[in-house]
Amino acid sequence: FLSRTFYGRAVMGVSQDQVALRLMGANPVRIKTIAFGIGIAAAGLAGALLITISPVVPSTDRDYIGRVFAITVLGGLGSIGGTLVASIILGIAESLMATFFGPSWSLAVSFGILLLALAVRPAGLFGR
Repeated sequence: FLSRTFYGRAVMGVSQDQVALRLMGANPVRIKTIAFGIGIAAAGLAGALLITISPVVPSTDRDYIGRVFAITVLGGLGSIGGTLVASIILGIAESLMATFFGPSWSLAVSFGILLLALAVRPAGLFGR
């Protein structure tokens, strides 16, 4: 979406040069509104899916922010496919760790894999 469609390129362009975006024929305010709407829809969908599996309290984000960071960096910044592969790898690793050693070690294995992968490939698995 971000690299192949007009709106995707416009979303990336609105953060870099709004004057050039206007010269391309796009309205920066409209592009920001569309990007905000997509972000709100994704956050709403994530919240709706989360509420079906666990109780939601104000500190719920602390459980997931470390995992999301590890998945994003491990997959490579800007790589959607890499993020998908990294999420599968970390999901399987955390499940195995929780099964054999207890759930308190599952986040440790995520960051261990992250540190190991960054030592070998600093740009992430599929980083540019």
